[in-house]
Order: sequence, then C-alpha cells, then structure tokens
Amino acid sequence: QHPSASASGIKKTPPPNPNLRFSFQLFDASDGEVCPAVFVEGYVQTLMERLKALSGWTVNDFCGPKGKGIRNHPIDWSGTKRPNGFALPEQFKSYTPFQFSLSANKYGRVHGLLIDDTFHIVWLDQDHAVYS
Repeated sequence: QHPSASASGIKKTPPPNPNLRFSFQLFDASDGEVCPAVFVEGYVQTLMERLKALSGWTVNDFCGPKGKGIRNHPIDWSGTKRPNGFALPEQFKSYTPFQFSLSANKYGRVHGLLIDDTFHIVWLDQDHAVYS
C-alpha cells in the first residue's frame, strides 16, 4: 500500500513539513578522490548512524543551521576544488547543492541535492577532498 493512501483507499494529505529521506539514486563514485572506493574503519557505521539520526529531522530542521556538529549548508562551488560541481543530468542543475558532516571532526562530508523531502546523496567525501 502506498504510504499516502489509507486502508480505505482515500489519499491522506502529506504533512506540511515531512521528515527528511535519503536516496542514493544520484550517487556518483566516478571521482575516486571525492568518493574513494574504500572507506576508513568506522566510516560506514558513522554514516549509517548520521543518516538514521537525520531521518528524524524535518526538512525545515535540516535547512536551518544546526551548529558545528552537523555543518549542514548549501555548497558554493566557487570556493571548492570542484568549481563545476556535480556531473549530473541537466534537469538537476537548478537544485541547490547541500552538504552535511558525519561527525564534528572526522569522516568529511556528504554532498548531495535536497529535492522536496529527499536528500539525494551524490558524493561521500570522507577525506574532505572537495575543499582545499
């Protein structure tokens, strides 16, 4: 059954500020510096814990500044080592790229696009390679 349909088949109105979801549909592992083939010990566990925690946040919560621990904010590509940004199809160029950290001081950043209530993960930048 579709999540927005009730048992009676009548569609429910989605909440005005839904919880954040994650997708790997746009994941790009083609740049080995930004998204290495092998992650350091503890990285995947930390990634999953962060995604689990953020999935309890609303989209509005995520879009607002949350302090140094999460470092969630839009990406200004001009200040990075990847000034052309993501190599994604044209239909995604109008979306604002975002990033967040996995921990306060380790494991770099997760870069992607926030489209509606879904954060589409593009790069898992464990070594913070996008920035100089």
